[in-house]
Amino acid sequence: MKQGRKKFLKQLGAGLFAAGLPAIPLAADADESGMDTIDFLDEGLPDDERYWKRIARKYYAVADDYINLENGYYGIQPKPVLQAFQKNIITANEQAARFARKDYPAIAAAAKKELAAFLEVSDEEIIITRNATEALNIAIQGYPFKPGDEVMLNQLDYFSMIEAFKMLETRGQLKVNAFEMPLLPQSDDEIVEQYRKLITARTKVILLTHVSNINGLIIPVAKIAAMAKAKGIDTITDSAHALGQIPFSLPQLSSDFVGLNLHKWIGNPVGAGVLYIKKERIKEMKPLFGDVAAAESSINKLAHFGTTPFAVIMTIPDSIAFHRMMGLDKISKRLHYLKTIWINAVKDHPNVEMVTPADLSCAIASFRIKNKSAAEVADYLFKEHKIFTVARQLGKQGCVRVTPGIYNNVADVQNGGQEVPVMQSAKSLLCK
Repeated sequence: MKQGRKKFLKQLGAGLFAAGLPAIPLAADADESGMDTIDFLDEGLPDDERYWKRIARKYYAVADDYINLENGYYGIQPKPVLQAFQKNIITANEQAARFARKDYPAIAAAAKKELAAFLEVSDEEIIITRNATEALNIAIQGYPFKPGDEVMLNQLDYFSMIEAFKMLETRGQLKVNAFEMPLLPQSDDEIVEQYRKLITARTKVILLTHVSNINGLIIPVAKIAAMAKAKGIDTITDSAHALGQIPFSLPQLSSDFVGLNLHKWIGNPVGAGVLYIKKERIKEMKPLFGDVAAAESSINKLAHFGTTPFAVIMTIPDSIAFHRMMGLDKISKRLHYLKTIWINAVKDHPNVEMVTPADLSCAIASFRIKNKSAAEVADYLFKEHKIFTVARQLGKQGCVRVTPGIYNNVADVQNGGQEVPVMQSAKSLLCK
């Protein structure tokens, strides 16, 4: 998403950001949050440890009894966002049904407008869901498939989306064509070619996982979507790990159906995702949840969820505000830098296999140790070194996913400037 960070910081400092949202306690309330826009004016180069340690110390509260390198699960809320969330919980709890029925609808509508502006789309093209899995299920199960239609996907796509398509295949609604994506592609063109060569006359939809949760591979969604559209094929894009981690423009992705997460790299409280559907495509979509009141052309027909998590949605403008203050370009480069440090230290070890292309990924990267299961390695890392990672399914052996966050420092991935803790543990494990 476009940031306009310097202009935004000036507006924020002048109190302009909150002007249109008087009912929402924003992170811009410096008196309560202790936030100072001056903290974010530095260039914040990827290797400027002084800058990043100051940001981490002042704006993040994290446990100090282990090293969390599993930030791909969900993002830590910065202190100003957490404070706003707590304030919102109290408001909703104290004011109860009167608030929920009389005040909240306007607040939620304002938050949705702010989110749409951040995503560079119309608020008539998005709904707020609980997560990207729910958003993508609404898109997948609502898409107007016809018998004989084929869907293309691969082993690096998120398992829940694969399962959704396979469920529809079992029901006779479509056919799934799965292929093996190379783990270490050399270029975007190689990735595009993998999809192009497997298209058939019956291919109707291609599932695109913008950033793989398994190995962090970033695929060129816009290039693949353009190629697909030229052949009359739609793309359903899973951008759960892309939003807030890598720069992109939602309209320029050229994908008419996109699911995103706000509680991963945007740092919103857990329980907020987004479904985007290009306005002219909404009419053909079938609701997953029963709704006979909304117009066929309204995206609201897909959002009949019942009671929603008030405080989570109310906090969306705060998480956006903090993220914009940090600056997406700075965040992305810092995450890539931290990942590169540990990758460079382990990639040449004879018993370590990297399954992530260093130059086509951001924070997320994964590895294997020969003759050891991923679960065994992840368990050992935590028990012996207090390094928390996660084992992911990838072939028979799986892989260990390592995901630093912006509050992590070089010492978390590099011990004393000598060796990465992961590598130390690997050597200990290999010697057992």
